[in-house]
Amino acid sequence: MTAERTRKGGAALPLANHPSFKTSVMDEAIAFAESRLAATAVKAAVGAPACDMRANHCPLTESDLWFCAYDFPVTLRFSEGAYVRLQVPCTGNGVKTTANSTVALAPTMACISSADATIDFHQDFQQFAWRVPVTTLTRKLAALTGETITGPLRFNAALDLQSPQGRTLKEILITLANAADSLSGPGSRLVLTEVEQALVTALLVTGMHNHRHLLDGPVRGIAPWQVRRAEDFMAAHAEDPLTIEQIVAATGASARSVFRAFAQHRGYSPMDFLKRTRLHRARQLAESGANALTVTEIALSCGYADLSRFSKDFLAAFGESPSTILRRHRA
Repeated sequence: MTAERTRKGGAALPLANHPSFKTSVMDEAIAFAESRLAATAVKAAVGAPACDMRANHCPLTESDLWFCAYDFPVTLRFSEGAYVRLQVPCTGNGVKTTANSTVALAPTMACISSADATIDFHQDFQQFAWRVPVTTLTRKLAALTGETITGPLRFNAALDLQSPQGRTLKEILITLANAADSLSGPGSRLVLTEVEQALVTALLVTGMHNHRHLLDGPVRGIAPWQVRRAEDFMAAHAEDPLTIEQIVAATGASARSVFRAFAQHRGYSPMDFLKRTRLHRARQLAESGANALTVTEIALSCGYADLSRFSKDFLAAFGESPSTILRRHRA
């Protein structure tokens, strides 16, 4: 199949081997958005004699990947559905508005949403739109954490594609699109399914959502009682200046037994667990955007007496400083 070409530059559109729709008639473009994308047109170019809209679509095992290109400004409204929308702009700009947030869409800023949203697509806007059922995300989250997921799954709308996490998510999405275009034969579906699952995991890990604490918290699972008792003690006293002796004493077992159990069933030491617990609590405090807290106060409240060490550990764990997170969430 001959790949479709963009209007400008002659480069092939992503998912070019999966064409779904192409039109130069404005009414047809709006009808397509309403029938296939479950959108409602709020505003479109009035009196436009012609347009250029293209949509490529690759159905996957559990989700749908679209690439859409508009050469005309249009405003679409999307109702809340049983899926999460990840929109990754490639060129152009737009604005996505929900009841709780407004996100300026650009090649450096993606958007995640499952709620009602209105999107202003500006002139010459191109984007990937990945739609994945909430049930798929919830099932994956339960498998990753070993926890039962109760209540809805709600994402923060904005996703910075310049952050390490955002870049990783976009790279996996591009890999999926390239694989959909280049692979064929019986084995191609297996590859696409594996990359699709990697994208599901990446969305849960990179996006901020109301169940994020289950991923950020220390991993728990089947382990001897020494490990569970030590973890419970450290979690309850993470803000205190704990020593190895105190941790071991709380278990009632020997230090050798505790360390051996952690190494065998966790792959790290009790003090590593304590550091992770403190850092994840610090991140939660920073993301709360509480105006009364400074970085120093967060560090002290999470058991860090050395501010320099706290900043280095935090940066190594999350790829950005606590002050950066504080500023972003207060903004």
